[in-house]
Amino acid sequence: MDSLDSDLNPDVLEAGSLISLMELAAVKKSLDLGRVYSHHASGPDLLTSAELDSSRGRISIQLDSQSRAFFVAIQGQGFTWADGATDDLDDLIDAVASWRDGISVDDFAGKFPFMAPGRQARARESGDPTLAQWNWLRTAEEFSEERPLVEEAYSYGRFGGFFPTLSHGTLRLRSRRRFQGGGEARLTPLSGGLYRVENALFHDQKVVDSLREALSVASESLAGDD
Repeated sequence: MDSLDSDLNPDVLEAGSLISLMELAAVKKSLDLGRVYSHHASGPDLLTSAELDSSRGRISIQLDSQSRAFFVAIQGQGFTWADGATDDLDDLIDAVASWRDGISVDDFAGKFPFMAPGRQARARESGDPTLAQWNWLRTAEEFSEERPLVEEAYSYGRFGGFFPTLSHGTLRLRSRRRFQGGGEARLTPLSGGLYRVENALFHDQKVVDSLREALSVASESLAGDD
């Protein structure tokens, strides 16, 4: 129990672990958390971490070692539903129980302001992660240099249903049928106003002298992948 700071977390120390504390708190509040568990079989993390399953991702809680804080992360498949931290055990239990009960993303954020929804959370809830990804690439400050490329691709009309990603200046447009045989086109700006277009499925590439032509080539390479 040496890993638990008695001044910061006397209630955790008394209960024996974060898992036990959460279970006791849920019983007192008559809330159902389901099974609270840890992937750690032994060691400090077994005492200071907890996990729960929900219909919308796994909920992970970790005690901070430097302050009284419960760090919370709700993870879906490859994206974050919400994350945040609180020093209030009751707020933690209420938030976890509400999420498991199916509260909407917006209501969750409003009721528990210490939890911030992930950038794809609302779109995942509405069933349109592709649109959320486009909106993120078109508005995030970190992609300001690539903004003209993204905006032109989005307004081209052909790629709205393709899932876009940016990596080292290259815009990747992935078919929603990628894993059923669909393809991926990659557009990379080069010096002198040139653009390289690659088709990831067939490993071919072409260099053209305008973005509009690059988008046309990419569109042709993805024929049939809508």
